[in-house]
Amino acid sequence: MNLKILYKMLLLLTIVPFFVACSTKKAPVSDLSIAKMAVLEATQTGDDDEAKHLLSKAKDELASAQKMMQKKSYIKAQQMAQKATADARLAKIKAQNAQLQSEADRLDIELKKIKKEFITIKEDGQ
Repeated sequence: MNLKILYKMLLLLTIVPFFVACSTKKAPVSDLSIAKMAVLEATQTGDDDEAKHLLSKAKDELASAQKMMQKKSYIKAQQMAQKATADARLAKIKAQNAQLQSEADRLDIELKKIKKEFITIKEDGQ
């Protein structure tokens, strides 16, 4: 047997399993489900401008992931689903943070009013 033919056969035996393994990657169904849930949760959180932008981005990434699934481009679908999940979770956190900041500002105003009333009552009592 010729050495070149032996080398080519060895190379084929090494490379073919790699390509078969890459082409048979399973569909990232769980990644898509997680991304859908994250987007849904972020949608229900609130409406901060920065959160809206991130949520819109997450929705676009989820749509891209679904298109990649239809094309059976599972690695890209998985990556887009993971990006969608990350952006949706960040949107949720940003919206919650905005809500908490708003509540903190409201409480700060209330506290200032109470302090002012307290000072007024204290001055009237003297």
